[in-house]
Amino acid sequence: MTLTLLEKLGDINPQFLREVRGRFKSRNALIVAASSLLGQAFILLLFSTQTCHEYNGNRCADLSWEFHWLAIFRTLNWMLPLLLFSIGVYLLLADWVREQRSGTLNFIRLSPQPSQTILLGKILGVPIMVYLGLALAVPLHGVAGFLAGVPLAWTISFYALITAVCALFYSAVLLNAGLTQASYQALAGSFLGLWLGSSFLGLIELTFDWNTLTYTELGDWHWFFWNLGREPWQLTLWTFITICVGAYWIWQAVNRMFRNPNGTMLSKHHSYWLVGSVQIFFLGLFLPQLNQNWANQSSLFGYLFAISLLTLGLFLGVIWGISPQRQALLDWARYEKVNLKTLSWRNLIGGEKSPAPVAIAVNLAITAVIWLPWLLLLPISTDVKIKAIANLLLSANLIGFYALVVQLMLLRMRKKPGIWAGSSLSVALFLPLTILSALQAKFTEGVIFSGLWLVSVFGAPWVVLEQVSIITVFFSLLAQWAILAGLSFQLTRQLQRAGESASKSLFANRPVLPN
Repeated sequence: MTLTLLEKLGDINPQFLREVRGRFKSRNALIVAASSLLGQAFILLLFSTQTCHEYNGNRCADLSWEFHWLAIFRTLNWMLPLLLFSIGVYLLLADWVREQRSGTLNFIRLSPQPSQTILLGKILGVPIMVYLGLALAVPLHGVAGFLAGVPLAWTISFYALITAVCALFYSAVLLNAGLTQASYQALAGSFLGLWLGSSFLGLIELTFDWNTLTYTELGDWHWFFWNLGREPWQLTLWTFITICVGAYWIWQAVNRMFRNPNGTMLSKHHSYWLVGSVQIFFLGLFLPQLNQNWANQSSLFGYLFAISLLTLGLFLGVIWGISPQRQALLDWARYEKVNLKTLSWRNLIGGEKSPAPVAIAVNLAITAVIWLPWLLLLPISTDVKIKAIANLLLSANLIGFYALVVQLMLLRMRKKPGIWAGSSLSVALFLPLTILSALQAKFTEGVIFSGLWLVSVFGAPWVVLEQVSIITVFFSLLAQWAILAGLSFQLTRQLQRAGESASKSLFANRPVLPN
């Protein structure tokens, strides 16, 4: 019967069967089962009290045990997930690094199995012994919660959240293993999983009062129009969906990187959905605060400045995830025959190997579509609306500038283009801020440099814009657009040259056919 079950399991996911056969040995299973049962027995003894009701000489004739079920339940609440986060992460990373070094990972890529099946087989199969040990402890955890009077809904939601976080962590570590390799990677990932898992479990406990065994209120905290602070079940559902969406996008990146390590982490179409979903998430978080503080211009601009910084972090990740490498750009330039008049916009918007700046512009347009309607509907003065829109436009131009810088460096550099692109991006982000801050400290009249702040420092418009005139803002926008146009022209020119040189070298090595 076991053999038949394994055969059926192998038909569904051969990679999972391979991992199970390599790890699920009788000796290992006995050791894990014994360790799990001994650990549970130790916890029971630790949180129990012996009471003797009748003595017979020096002996106790009537002995009873009292177990502190709530303490047992809370202890398992911490131990089971932390073992899952730390040991599971360690095993996954160690297995991935080992297979990467031995070359078997490339062999697995050549198998006819879908990449998602292979990755899912590893996530389910590599930590199989951890799953076994924890599964043996789940009955004690459930019984302890029931006897302690913990609501069943809380226990079910706890398991759902831990499962979602586990999927997020495991997908993230596989993505990290696909991008970087280090000898200490597995150990570092294990400690990081332990720390992040502990932080998440601490946040979960904040929503529950263990003295009254009831949910606690977290204040007047809204997401859009839902009061999450006073409705814990809505908060739990919101957290679960948020974690699942994050795990989904990381899973998409892992799947693409596994299929093609030299490709982009995200397709351009995926980036549009990613940016749209994250911006809606940001809008839901900040909308209640913005609606309450719209009358105070400083508070309004402060919240919008925070949103712009979060958007910058999102777009830096998207830029890195959809910008193709040099060889992909050369292939695209060779077969697309790059020309400013004949470029296919459909290819630029959705092509796998096309440059990223046009897709970044589309993502910026998606962001504007999400935020501008709310901004225009606010009951604020026209002057404040114009300033806010100008701030958003100046920030969007800088994000487009960063995308062009990264793509140019990935195209130009043959050796270690990622390092060059990251270094250039860091210079573009922090060098103007450093120089202008030094000048600001040297000269007391900082308004002289306001135009430079608007053009080159991300986030500066939210602070400087109130001190400058409309003419300064207008010329700052013209300067940014001129820089963007110049960089775009330079990128197109380099792609033209790259396509021509590649085609010439290709045709030069081709034998001439006789007439």
